[in-house]
This record gives sequence, C-alpha cells and structure tokens, in this order.
Amino acid sequence: MSTLPNAKKVTLPNGLRIVTEEIPSMRSVAMGILAGAGSGNETESEAGLSHYIEHMMFKGTKKRSAYEIAHALDAVGGKMNAYTSKETTVYYAVVLDKHLDIEIDVLSDMLLNSLFDPGEMAVEKDVILEEIKMYEDTPDELIHDYFAGQILHGHPLGAPTIGHAGSVKALRRENIMDYINRFYSPGNMIISLAGDLPPNVADLLKPYWEKLAGPKTACQHPHPDIKGGISLKRKKTEQTHLCLGTKGPSQLDDDRFAFALLDNIMGGSMSSHLFQEVREKRGLAYAIYSTASPFRDFGIAYTYAGASKENLTQVVDLILKEFSRMKKEGLSSAELARAKEYMKGTTVLGLESTAARMSYLMRSEFYYDRVVTIDETFEKIDKVTNDDIVRLANQYFIDQYLTLAVIGDMDELPIKELRC
Repeated sequence: MSTLPNAKKVTLPNGLRIVTEEIPSMRSVAMGILAGAGSGNETESEAGLSHYIEHMMFKGTKKRSAYEIAHALDAVGGKMNAYTSKETTVYYAVVLDKHLDIEIDVLSDMLLNSLFDPGEMAVEKDVILEEIKMYEDTPDELIHDYFAGQILHGHPLGAPTIGHAGSVKALRRENIMDYINRFYSPGNMIISLAGDLPPNVADLLKPYWEKLAGPKTACQHPHPDIKGGISLKRKKTEQTHLCLGTKGPSQLDDDRFAFALLDNIMGGSMSSHLFQEVREKRGLAYAIYSTASPFRDFGIAYTYAGASKENLTQVVDLILKEFSRMKKEGLSSAELARAKEYMKGTTVLGLESTAARMSYLMRSEFYYDRVVTIDETFEKIDKVTNDDIVRLANQYFIDQYLTLAVIGDMDELPIKELRC
C-alpha cells in the first residue's frame, strides 16, 4: 500500500516551498498558495487587513482585470476561491489536468502582480463593510469570535478575521503594501498541488516565483494569560447563543489526538454525550456541539449551543456536568474504540478530492515543516489510552480556565459562577 499522502517537496533558493502529490487516477489538479498571514498577525490598527488583502488579490493585476481573472477559470470549468483564517491566508483553484498551465498562470499572477488600485479598494471596502453587517446579524457565527475574544483577553488570535467596521474604514493602500512586504515573502509562503501532475511541475512554477524576495517572518505568537470569566453581549435575538470552554492543546502538541477523541465523544457527533443528553433526551437545544481550535502555540476548546433564555442555565449545567464526568471517568473502552475509528475514517474520507489533498499538504508543511503521513497519524491515534483522556480532562477542564460567552436578549445572565 502506498504512503498517503505520497508527497514531494522542492525548496527554491529564495526559500519558497513547493509541495506536490501526483495522483494519476484523478483528472483534476488542485493548486493552493498559502501565506503565513492571518488575523493573528495583525496589530489592533490593522484588524481585518489580512481578509481585505485576500479580497483585493482578485481585483486586477498588471495584465488582467477583475473580470478577466474570474473569466480565465470559468472559461475552462475551473473553480477558484480564497479564505483567511487566524494564522494563514490561502488562495486556491481546481481545474481539469489539461488546464494546469492556466491555473498556475492565474494564481501566480494574482499573488505577484496585483495592482491594489485605489478605486477598486474603495469599492471592495464597501463590500467588506456589508459583509461585517451580515456577520453582525448572524449571532450563531458571531458568538464564536466573541468567545475567542473573551477567553484570550485581547490576544491577536482572539480578534475576528473579518475585522471591525472602524478598522476596515481606516485601512489604506500603504497598509496593504507594508503588510505584504512583511508576510508575503518566499520563506513565509507555501505552494501545494495535488492531482494528475507532470513530474516537472515545480519547474513550471519556478519562472513565476524564483525572483520573489523578502525576509521570513516569525510565526510565533505570545501565549495568552487565559483566565475564566462570564460575559454577555446583549442583542435582540430569538435564541440565546452560548460558548462554554477552556484552554486546549496546540497544533504542535501530540496531546491534540487524545483531546480530539475526547471532544468527539463529548460533543462531536449525533451520538455524542452532549447531543444525546441536551437535544435528544431533554429537547433543550436544536444545535449543540463541541469543537477545538488548536493554534500553532496554544489552543482553545469549547461547546456551542443555541437555546432559549429559559433553558440557558440548564444547558450550561449539563455541559459542566459533562466536563466533570470526563475528569472522573473519561471514556469507556467501547467509546474510545469508536472514537478512534471515527477519527481515522473521517481523516481518510476527507482526503478523497484533489482539493482536500492539496489543502492537507500545505497545512502539514505550514505547521510541521513536512508532510505528516496518515500512517503516522493513525499510529498516534491508536496509542491513546483512557488514562490520557482523564489526564487531559483534568489538565484543561479546570475552574480557572472556564469561560462562558453569551449573546442574547437579556439584561444580565442568571449564571454567576462556573465550576466543574
């Protein structure tokens, strides 16, 4: 059985990494360009800048208008998009293998030759301001950033990726150019491709990228002083939205595998404890789930629920009860075995497309400076014991970390303290 992913890596003299995987059985090719620049890299006055730059990369280059950029991929049945996260910005496209040359040319042109025309910037700024309004009107999305801001107490990684209306309005072209010079440098970028690739695909990229220069920017973030608390954002909503969580393992911590198994059984699926207890048995919420956000240097983990304000206290009590139970009991042997198979299954099934494979390559290279194989991941999953689950529950589910963030139509919260 071949290694999955079966990746190759070429590093250009300027430090740019190109990671590829040939999959001859596929007829598509996915290409992505990652910049190690997300909202966590921004200063307070730059809030929303990474996301603004992502938008502007599609608005015209020295040889293509915004329409021509979109039309180039549409004309060959391809797809192109981008996204900004807390630690990275990624631009990607998927095309039929015979159109690889167009894919490389368009994406490279966008990243290397965008004009950042002042007129286009003004129009796109208005688009983003409308996006912020839409985001503010979606409390089940807003609550996640509100929680991150509360538990991280002003840390850059707790700021919303989209920024704030005030900060976005104040952004200027010189802010963009300074930020690009700091973070869009070859040592801070990764290109990945997966699909039916020619053996010399790195050589096709070199003419575009070998002249790019600039220093590598350190990606480390200061560790936040995580202290628990209870906070309410008053907003007229039909439902009350809450996130209750704590500190978690980082992306570089091998404990993330055990924590992911804990998270899965606790609230990661329809058969999880919290879903069954809160929704199926008591009907207290439609949506409830737990999730973890491991960053490079630290992590956070939390449970989300949407419930009526009358049920808020009961839902919070049941979540805290689950935290406490994990500290005492962990998982049964059957639950641990099931969680392991679920995690392994979703990992492999999530790599069934060239786009997913491309994304896996660049993410792995970004965090670990190499492509971690699925066999390595399975080995670490299989080594997890219930003692690991209990240890992590006792390490992270402690009163001093517990943070409750609520968005809802109420003057004050009925909950005054959190204990598990």
